[in-house]
Amino acid sequence: MKGTVFIEGIAVNGLSEAERTTVRQKKISFVFQAFRLFHSLSAIDNVALGFELVMQPLPVRMEMARELLVRFGLGDKLNQRAQRTQSPVRSSGSAIARALAGNPPILLADEPTASLDAHAGRNICQILRNQVDDDGRTVVVVTTTRDGGNSADRTITLCDGQIGRGENL
Repeated sequence: MKGTVFIEGIAVNGLSEAERTTVRQKKISFVFQAFRLFHSLSAIDNVALGFELVMQPLPVRMEMARELLVRFGLGDKLNQRAQRTQSPVRSSGSAIARALAGNPPILLADEPTASLDAHAGRNICQILRNQVDDDGRTVVVVTTTRDGGNSADRTITLCDGQIGRGENL
C-alpha cells in the first residue's frame, strides 16, 4: 500500500527522522496493552512522568497528573504504588491518564480492555469515547474482540492481512 500520512496538515512521509520523532513526541501518545506502569512509583508519579516532555516545573506536572487521575475516578488512589496484582481497571485508567499527559491530539490504544471484565471494559471505552467527543482527540483502538468497535465512529477489520467488513471474523 502507498499513500501519504498527514498529521494536522503536515505530510509526515516527507519529514526527516528527527522531524518525525518530534511529531511523535508532541502529537501521538500510546496506551499499551500491558500498561507499562512503573511498579516502584505511585499512580500520580506514573502519570506525572507523561508530562516530562511538557517542560513544566514539577509542581505543575504533579497538579496536571492529579487532575487527570481525578477525572478518571482515581483521585483516592493518587499515592498508591502500581502493583502487578492491582486492579486492571486502575492500571488502565492510570495508563490512559499518563498517555494523555501533554494533551496529544492522537491517542493509540493497543487492547486497552483486554484484561478487564465487560463492565470495566465499557467504562474504559467510554473514557476513550469522551476523548473524541469532549476533547476532539483522534483515538485509534486495536482490539481482537468482536464488540471492540461498538463505540467507534469507524471500524476497520483486518482478516488474514486483508481489510474486510467484519463478517470475516
